[in-house]
Amino acid sequence: MRCAAILLIVALAASARADTVADMRAALSQLRATKPIHVSVDVQRSRKNEGRFANQQFTGSASLDVVEDEAGLRMTFSRAILERSDRESREHTADPRKPTPTRAAINDTQPTEMADAVDFAGPFLRLLQTATKVSETRGARDGRPVRVVVLKLTPKLPPEATSIFSVKFTEDQMTVWLGDDNLPLAAERIQRGTAGFMFIRGQMTNRSSWTFAHYGDRLIVLRDDSSYSGSGFGQKGEGRSVQVMTVR
Repeated sequence: MRCAAILLIVALAASARADTVADMRAALSQLRATKPIHVSVDVQRSRKNEGRFANQQFTGSASLDVVEDEAGLRMTFSRAILERSDRESREHTADPRKPTPTRAAINDTQPTEMADAVDFAGPFLRLLQTATKVSETRGARDGRPVRVVVLKLTPKLPPEATSIFSVKFTEDQMTVWLGDDNLPLAAERIQRGTAGFMFIRGQMTNRSSWTFAHYGDRLIVLRDDSSYSGSGFGQKGEGRSVQVMTVR
């Protein structure tokens, strides 16, 4: 009887420690992002579309400085980057077949994305809102012991994504490499599904991987590598965005 009671206590203690998602939420909620930060960011964007309706391909890059402090978020592009973008626009006006990759990279660099990159605790908490744990194992990453946590995500889609033009994910899974402090060191999310209009559907795959660092009371994204691919309606498309951040 006593042995059974001890086993029950051990099982309950293990169960209490097993709610990894709740532990992550609690740790992330402590990060208030009050420490000012100044980073340099290198971005690269590539797009490729081919098929019945459009054929386009480009790779562009840009660099910028980002500062976030009590005054807010400020993004600064160098004069050389802006001049290169302007030159591409003039060449495109003279010959519409010429792409504007630098301008496209600048246009894709949104202030909200930069705000998330220097304070990713909030976005990560939103990812965890519908997360359920699939598995958890021990492993190593960059020479550090980690827990490898696999999560199933079931985000709610906006109404327009479930109307005549519908989006349906058959897989939405995220793997998190978790430190002993319950803060993520890295994560990768893969979404697979279909999108279509009425009875016509196409396949799509989205992949996002992040490498994190802890800077003061911030979770920051040192590297964001996101890609997508899709096919359907006689068209194929793919793209990739890589963003590398260095704290100054």
